[in-house]
Amino acid sequence: MRTLVFIVLVYLVFQIIFLSSSQCARLSSNDDNLIEKTCKQTPNYNLCISSLKSDPKSATADVTGLALIMVNVLNTTATRTLIHINSLIHHSPSPKIKKALLSCADMYYSGIITADVPVSIEALTKGNPKFADDSTLDAAKEATLCEEGFSGNSPLTVDNTSVNNVARVTEAIVKLLL
Repeated sequence: MRTLVFIVLVYLVFQIIFLSSSQCARLSSNDDNLIEKTCKQTPNYNLCISSLKSDPKSATADVTGLALIMVNVLNTTATRTLIHINSLIHHSPSPKIKKALLSCADMYYSGIITADVPVSIEALTKGNPKFADDSTLDAAKEATLCEEGFSGNSPLTVDNTSVNNVARVTEAIVKLLL
C-alpha cells in the first residue's frame, strides 16, 4: 500500500512539474511571438527586440506594456544624452558649440525628459495612445533639431541618432494601439 501511494505521489509530482514547465514554455513562446510580431512593425527591428527583451516585464506585457517599456528606454537614452551634453558644456572651448549644447540641453532634451516622456506614460496608462503618439514623435523631432543646431559639426551625432531611433520605434509601437 505504501509503495502504491509513493508511486502515485511521484507520478503526481512529475505531472505537476511537466505541466508547469510546458505551460511556461508556451507562455514564453507566445510572449516572444508578440514581441517579434510587434517589432516587425517598427523601423528598427533589432533595436526593438534588444530593448524589449532586456526588460523582464516584456515577458508578460501586452502591446501597451511593450510601448511603456520603450518609453522607459526613451527616457533612459535621453537622460544619458543630457548627462553627456552637460559634461560637454563644461569642457567645450568653442562658444558656438557651447551655445548649441545649451540649446540641446535646455530646449530639446529637457523637453523630452520633463514633457514628452511623462505625457507618453500618462497617455498609455490612461488608454489614450494618441497623446503618446504625439509625444514620441515630438521626442524624435527634438533629437533631430538638436543635431541640426550644430550645422554639421555635432559632438552628439551618435546620441541624437540613438534617441531618434528609440523614439521612432516607440512611436511605431504606440501607433499599433491607435
